[in-house]
Amino acid sequence: MALAGITRQGLAAIAFLVAVLWGCVLMERSTIRDAKIQTYRALREVQYLKMHRTTRPASTPAPLRAPAIARPNIG
Repeated sequence: MALAGITRQGLAAIAFLVAVLWGCVLMERSTIRDAKIQTYRALREVQYLKMHRTTRPASTPAPLRAPAIARPNIG
């Protein structure tokens, strides 16, 4: 004679909770993997920015020209 028994409803609840637990474990692993990838990309970008600190002009400035003055045509 059994003192305690598991009903179908209790067994279904246990199965559901185990599935939820495994889902949480898999989502945690996925989140950690994505965080590691983003960290690696950020560190690589910081390193790239540190190596390319020198500023370069967008274009070479045009030389200054004297303004054109209208002169009467003699002659």
